[in-house]
Amino acid sequence: MNWSPLGYMASVLGSHPLAAEVHRSVAAALRCPFLHLGPAADVEEVFHRSLDAAVRDIEAHPRGKLFRRLIEHGPHLPDDPAAPASDGETTLSDLECGACVEFVFSHMVNRFKGELTELLALEPCLGLVEGMLRDGRLPPGTRLYWADTVQERRRVRAPEEKQTTWGGFTKGADGLLAEHLPRRKDRSPALLEVHGVVEVKSMTRPAKRVLAQIDRHLGRLRGGVRLDGTVHPPEAVRVGRPVRIVVVPATWKLSREWENVPTEAGRTLVVPQPEGPMCPTRVEEAAPGLWRVVLGWSQEAIEQAAYEMTFWYMSQVGRHVYAGRPLPKGWERMTPEEAGRNAVKMMLYYMPLRPLSPRQERLAVKLYNVYSFGYPLGVDSPVMLWPEDFPAG
Repeated sequence: MNWSPLGYMASVLGSHPLAAEVHRSVAAALRCPFLHLGPAADVEEVFHRSLDAAVRDIEAHPRGKLFRRLIEHGPHLPDDPAAPASDGETTLSDLECGACVEFVFSHMVNRFKGELTELLALEPCLGLVEGMLRDGRLPPGTRLYWADTVQERRRVRAPEEKQTTWGGFTKGADGLLAEHLPRRKDRSPALLEVHGVVEVKSMTRPAKRVLAQIDRHLGRLRGGVRLDGTVHPPEAVRVGRPVRIVVVPATWKLSREWENVPTEAGRTLVVPQPEGPMCPTRVEEAAPGLWRVVLGWSQEAIEQAAYEMTFWYMSQVGRHVYAGRPLPKGWERMTPEEAGRNAVKMMLYYMPLRPLSPRQERLAVKLYNVYSFGYPLGVDSPVMLWPEDFPAG
C-alpha cells in the first residue's frame, strides 16, 4: 500500500491525531537552526530512523531471537509435558517462554515508548530553549544535541581499581545543551561548555530519581563526549551550572468504554480514541535552573501507541518468516504481515497454559488481552478476555 508519510506514521502508531503531533514536532525540529538531530532529509526519514533504532536494539538483544522463534514455532502445546530445555532453534522451552514474555513486556514495549516520547518532546524543548536564548539565559552560541547525536563514555571500574577508567562510547543523555568556544592560544583542543541536560521519560518517575540520572550523565562527561560524530576529550569539556530539563507525559486516562458494532464480516469492538491530547503541553520552571515539560499526550496514550508499534514490528517479522512459504492452514487469505500478528496472538494464548511463574503468566495474559482486544480493554484485566465478555447491545 502506498501511504503518505502521515498515513504511514498513523498506521504504525494506531492513531492519526498522535501521528499528526509527532509529524508537527519533527517538522519543527528540522526547521530549527540550533538543533543537531543527525542526518535527515524529512519527517518520514526521522521517523524511520527512530523505528530502526528500536528494531536494531531489539534484534541485537540476546532475547531478540526468542521473539522470532515465538512467531515461527511458539511454545509447546498445553497438554505437552513440562519442557525445561529446548534445541535453541525451534519450539520454545517453558523457561524460554517466560523469558520471551518478559522481553516483550519489559524491553520491546519500553523501547518503542522511549523513541516515541523523544519525538513528541522535540517541539516543546525547542520552544523552551529558544525562549532561554531570547531571554539571555543561555549564551547565543548554544546548540541542542538530541538523542543518538549524544554519546558518553561508559564507566569501567575493575574490582581491584579505586579510580574510574573510561570505556567506549554509548548512548548519552536524551539532549545536551552545549556551546563551542574559540580555540585557545596554546593550541589545546577547542573548549566545549555544557549548559544543560534534557531527560525524557515515557512514564512518571520520582523527581529525585530523574535528577540523579541527570547527575550521572553530567558525571560521565568527565570521560569526554561525542557530539554528532565529533569527539571532545575530557580536558576540552567544561560543565558550569547547567540547566536541567525533565520531560514527562500527562497522566490522563484513555476511555474504557466500548461498543460491539456489526460489520460485513460479523461484529467488531469499537473503543473511542482521543481526537487529540486532553490537555495542552505545559512548560514550567519548577526551581531555579530546573524545567519541567509535561506533554499534552498521556502515559497511557503513549503506551497504547507503543503496543501498536510492537504489533507493527510483529508484522515485519511475519513478513520475513512467512515470505515464500505456505501459510498455516486457515491463514491462506492473510498477508505475511497479518500472519505475523496473528501468530503472536495465538502463541500468547497458549503461553499461560504452560508452567510459567505467576508474574510471567500475568504478563502473558496482559499481552494477549491488549493485542486481541486493544489497550484500553486489555491492560487492566487480570484474567484472559473472551469475545463473550463484550456482548452486543
